[in-house]
Amino acid sequence: MTNNSRLKKERLSSRRLAPCNYLIVCEGKKTEPNYFNGLKEVINKKYGSRIDVLIPKIEIKGTGRNTNDLINYAKKFVNHSNKMYGKVWVVFDKDDYKDEQFDNAINNCEYESCWSNPNFELWLLSHFKKISRYITKDEVLSELDKEFRKNSLGKYNKNDLKIFDKVTRNGNIKDAIINCRYMENINKSPNCSKRNPMTKVYKIVNDFIDYLE
Repeated sequence: MTNNSRLKKERLSSRRLAPCNYLIVCEGKKTEPNYFNGLKEVINKKYGSRIDVLIPKIEIKGTGRNTNDLINYAKKFVNHSNKMYGKVWVVFDKDDYKDEQFDNAINNCEYESCWSNPNFELWLLSHFKKISRYITKDEVLSELDKEFRKNSLGKYNKNDLKIFDKVTRNGNIKDAIINCRYMENINKSPNCSKRNPMTKVYKIVNDFIDYLE
């Protein structure tokens, strides 16, 4: 067994001690749930028959709620659930929300807030390229559409059920994480509303990266 194989096996074995129930609560009702459900499907398909690997039980809730309502929804859902969640992520965008509303939602969130500024599609775009300048949500969508066409994926569609497969097969998930960390380094404003470009979605995916390799 090579050193790399041994290290990977040790990482996966250590997951036995990790919490096995995860909850992802999304502001969006289409793109975000589609992406995370794709991630969940890959994990289950790859390790479903491996009894020596603890498979994370991931739930994704697409709510269509605004930032503050979303956090309250997550809290109520967790409190009334018959499951114990090892980790809860709340996924929402800066989008058109006022700076104060956006910052307050992040500061008051008792779970891990995986926000994007300006939108979730910035995370998808990060699979293909590095963004180092201020970018509007319309520009993100335009750039993402260009990458889709360049990679023969057709037009970008927010309702695409195969979005996870498309961006990971034609882009690179590890590059996306690296590109997000680069964005963190170029803009360290204390107010998240001013941190454009930035998306914290990489934190969710990075927690499952061993399962995706």
